[in-house]
Amino acid sequence: MDDTLINTLFERFSAGRTPDKTDFNASKMFSLLEDPFGIWCAFHAPEGAAVYEQNRYENLKVRTDRNSRDQWIREHFPGVEFVRADNDTDRFKGTLRAMAEGKPAVANAALWNLPKNVYGSMNLLVRSEEGASVFGPYHYRLVQFKRAHDLKEHYALQVSLLNHILSDVQKYTPRYSRVELKGKTVDVDYLEHEERLNRELAYFRMIRDGKARPEAHKPPKAAASPWRVYANKVVAESKDLQMLPSLSAEMRQCLKICGLHTTDDVAHAGLEKIREILEEPFATDAYYNSMAYLHNKPVLREEGHFPPPVKKRNLYFDFEATETFTKENTSFVYLIGIWDKEEDKYVSFVAKTPEEEIKIFEQFYDYITDPENTVLYHWTEYEAKKMRKMAQENKHDEQKLNRLVSLCYDLKVAVNKAFYLPAPSFSLKAAAPAFGFNWRQDDCGAMDSMVYFTSWLKNGNDELLKKVLMYNEDDCKAMLDLENKLKAADVLKLK
Repeated sequence: MDDTLINTLFERFSAGRTPDKTDFNASKMFSLLEDPFGIWCAFHAPEGAAVYEQNRYENLKVRTDRNSRDQWIREHFPGVEFVRADNDTDRFKGTLRAMAEGKPAVANAALWNLPKNVYGSMNLLVRSEEGASVFGPYHYRLVQFKRAHDLKEHYALQVSLLNHILSDVQKYTPRYSRVELKGKTVDVDYLEHEERLNRELAYFRMIRDGKARPEAHKPPKAAASPWRVYANKVVAESKDLQMLPSLSAEMRQCLKICGLHTTDDVAHAGLEKIREILEEPFATDAYYNSMAYLHNKPVLREEGHFPPPVKKRNLYFDFEATETFTKENTSFVYLIGIWDKEEDKYVSFVAKTPEEEIKIFEQFYDYITDPENTVLYHWTEYEAKKMRKMAQENKHDEQKLNRLVSLCYDLKVAVNKAFYLPAPSFSLKAAAPAFGFNWRQDDCGAMDSMVYFTSWLKNGNDELLKKVLMYNEDDCKAMLDLENKLKAADVLKLK
C-alpha cells in the first residue's frame, strides 16, 4: 500500500482543512430542494436564533435503517470493510486507505472535495475491474440505500453528487450508481443529472453568499429544525404572503410583481384589485384571509356550516399510529383517544400489538353505548378512512366499524366551509393556536409520540406512555377549544 498516495489525495481534497458550513454536504440535498430557507438561515440568521429540536422519529428511522443496511451489506459482500473512525478526518483517511488497499467493498465511507466545497458519506463502495483508477487496475462504484419504494428527485441528485466526488478522487467516472430501494434496485445515470446537479450547487452558493433568499414554508413548519422557530417568527411578523393558505408560489409572485408583499397589502388593496391579479376562487380567498389577519378575527364565509350538530353525547377523538420500519414490524393504530365533552374527561384505548388493534376499536364502539344520540368529531378524513378500510378487512366487526363511521363529523371540513381564519392553513396545529390553544409539551409531536410508544413497549417506562397520552389528549381538546372559540367569536362577514 502506498502511503504517499493516500497522503497526497488527502492533502489535495482536504485543502488543508476540514469541512465546515461553507461546504455542501450531499446529505443536505433534500434541504436544498425542499427547505432552502433553512439553508439560508444557517448563513444569515441572527446569532443565537437556532433552536435545536430533537427529531426522535428521524433518529429512530436512521438507526433502524443503518442496522438493516449493515446486515444486508454483510450478507451480500462478505469481504466488506467498514470504515471505523472517531472523527471526520480519520474517516476520510480510512476510506482512502481501504480503496488504496483494493478492498472488494468499503462501507461507511466518506470522501471530500473541499476545493470544490463538497463532501459526503457513501453507504457502500464496490470494487470493479472494468476500468483503472488512481488506485490501480480497478475503480469503485457507489451503492446507496434509501428507505423508499421509488427513486425520488433528491435521491438521484444526492447520488449524482456523491458519484461526482468519488470520480474526482479516484480519477475515474462511473456513469451509473446503484440505489437499493425497498424491493427493487435502480441505476442512476450521472450524465442524466449532471446539468441539474450543477444548477443546484450554484443555487446553494448563491444562498450561502447572500445573493438569493428563498421563501420559507407555511408556519408552524416554516423551516426544519433548528430554524423552525425562527422561520415561523419571521414569516408571521413580516406578514408574509405565505400566511395565506390558498396561494401557490406563482400566485404569490404575481402579487409581489404588483407591489403587494404582505397580507396587509392584500387587505388594503381591495377585492376588485386582487381579482385583477388572481383568478377565482384564489382572489377571494386571499383577500378575506388577509382581512382575517388585519382584524385578527374569523371572516364568516358561508352560514349554515357552523356550528356543528350537537347531540346528547359529543365525543372528540383522534388516532395515533405506528409506521413500518422493517420487514418484521407492521403499521397499526396503537391509540384511540377521546375527549368526552359531557363527562369532561379524557378516555384512551391502547393496543400493544397489531393483533390488538381491532380490540381497541371494539372498545371504542362499546364506550359510545348510545349511537343514536352521539356525534364523533375528528379533524381530517384519516380516522373515517381508516375505519372504512378496517371494516373491509374485518368482516366480524364490519357492522360496528361502519356504524362508527356513520357517526363521524369532520370538523376541519365544517370550519373550512364556514370561515376564513387568521391562520396559515386549516391544519389543527395551525388553526387552534391562532385562537390561543397550545399543546402542553414541546417535545412530543405526532412522530415523537410514536417513538415514545415504541420505547415504552421495549422498556415499560410508563412516563413515556404518559407523554403519548398527554399529546393525544391535547389533540382531542384542541378541536373542542377551537369549536367553542369560533362559536363565541366576533366575526366579520363577506361584503
